[in-house]
This record gives sequence, structure tokens and C-alpha cells, in this order.
Amino acid sequence: MERVKIDIDEIKNYLRIDHDEDDALLDTLAESALEVAQTHIGKRWGEETTAESVRFTKGIKVGCLMYIGHLYANREVVTDYQQYEVPMAISALWNPYREPAIY
Repeated sequence: MERVKIDIDEIKNYLRIDHDEDDALLDTLAESALEVAQTHIGKRWGEETTAESVRFTKGIKVGCLMYIGHLYANREVVTDYQQYEVPMAISALWNPYREPAIY
């Protein structure tokens, strides 16, 4: 199984963060995003796309960065204001790699 990691500097650049205080949190969120992406797609990361594995593409990475941004901005379980889901954003990036299945 290929070890996939998103570089902390790339995450901070994407989120426009210019401090180091949240680096440990960002690493944890990145690991979570990779886990969620892999579970959503239903395959493990690999060197090539096969029936059991998928290459970690730029599209999958952008979806992970978006997911990290969402988790970073919404760290609490409740909020004082109404939030709206952006339809198809992350799943549109991950779904092409997903095997059709009945869940």
C-alpha cells in the first residue's frame, strides 16, 4: 500500500495560513481527509489504478484540501448561524474514482 501524505506547507498555502500554531491540528485533519477519501472511493491508495487500488490524483488531493478546509473552519459541533452545503464539490472530485456499488 502506498503511503500518501499531503504536505503541511501545501495545506497552509491552500488555507492561507501563515503561522505554525495549528500545524499539529492540520496534520490530523489531513490524515482524516485521506481516510475519508479512501473510504468514500472504496479503494486503497496504490501506484496505479486497479480493481483494488487507485492512484492519488490531483483531483483527489483537491477534494482532500477542500475537506481539510471545511474541518478547519468548522471545528465545533454547533454554530450560531445557518450553514449551507456546497453541492457536489468534494464528492464531484472523488466520485469518478469510486466503484459503482449499492450501499
